[in-house]
Amino acid sequence: MFTWLSRLWKRFRGLFGPDMADLVVGGIQSAAPYVPEIYAIVRRVAQLTPTRTDDELLAAAEALGVVPDLNARTTGDVLARMVLDWAKRKWPDAPTRQLRRAIEIAYGALRP
Repeated sequence: MFTWLSRLWKRFRGLFGPDMADLVVGGIQSAAPYVPEIYAIVRRVAQLTPTRTDDELLAAAEALGVVPDLNARTTGDVLARMVLDWAKRKWPDAPTRQLRRAIEIAYGALRP
């Protein structure tokens, strides 16, 4: 199931040494269970906000059932917070850092 993770671990091990590779891969593994659903939400938000106008942000927030933080520093921060709020509602006991990591992985997969 995590063959790609094994390849990633080997790559990190070569770059950073085994101790750091273990830490990096451990962080990725802790976020992995959330990535598939979060990826779908990140993709949906991207489709709903092609030009990132305020109207699009509000429509995306409504679609997710969250309240947008329009005072965030950047539009990207507004979008990330909306996805995080959705994820916290879906997995209330999940650590925020794991959800944020899953969001970053999903965003990276969507826009490499």
